[in-house]
Amino acid sequence: MKQDNTLQKAILSEKAYQLMEKGIYTFFIAKKASKKDVKNSVEKMFSVNVEKVNISKSGSKQKRIAKTKKTVTVGGSKKALVYLKAGQSIAALSPKTEAKSKKGKDSKEKDVQKVSPEGKEV
Repeated sequence: MKQDNTLQKAILSEKAYQLMEKGIYTFFIAKKASKKDVKNSVEKMFSVNVEKVNISKSGSKQKRIAKTKKTVTVGGSKKALVYLKAGQSIAALSPKTEAKSKKGKDSKEKDVQKVSPEGKEV
């Protein structure tokens, strides 16, 4: 299979972000993609070493259209869990770690410089 079409998009959810901290990245992949295809495309695209790949399929579902009383099959998907070797990460997908400051007295205070009536700083 062509490596360009193997990875469709990355899954960016709360659970996926928790797995990213452990070095596990989640992608939607093409229905005909194999573990080797996924491994090769991730290594080529992101320049990392893949330890292993797990693949899971979700089945399609029947949806009913109210006006026409017909049913339509909504396609299933296939996703891959990609385990990277220790110490490696994909910078483009990794969550940004920003220190969150707690709201309190410190955040409400403004930086005000005290100036004497003569114009000199105190």
